[in-house]
Amino acid sequence: MNKPLPDQDQGIEYSVYTFANTNNKQSTSNWEKHATKTEMNDAISLAESLFGSGKYKKIEVKQKYFDKKKNRNIDVTLKTFEGRKKQGVGTLAILVFAALCGLSAFAVTYFINQ
Repeated sequence: MNKPLPDQDQGIEYSVYTFANTNNKQSTSNWEKHATKTEMNDAISLAESLFGSGKYKKIEVKQKYFDKKKNRNIDVTLKTFEGRKKQGVGTLAILVFAALCGLSAFAVTYFINQ
């Protein structure tokens, strides 16, 4: 029967990997292991906050566990954050839009009553 080696971890760990947001074409691999968590929700929330910061082009959350039957570690990518983050509409933009609507409504009623 195959037994795991003593230095192999028996638990499940969730790793957050980040891909640098640089345009350096000389570097072949910009992947970096950012953190390792024991809870999946902690790892995903960390990845979401890192992606929201805009500092990274791509972020992956990977699950690593030991398969006792095959006597080896298994790596599975759980979630990938990639692309542009969604930009929210700012309060200033809403106020400017409301002011323009108010001015246009005033202008229309003024010219109709002339």
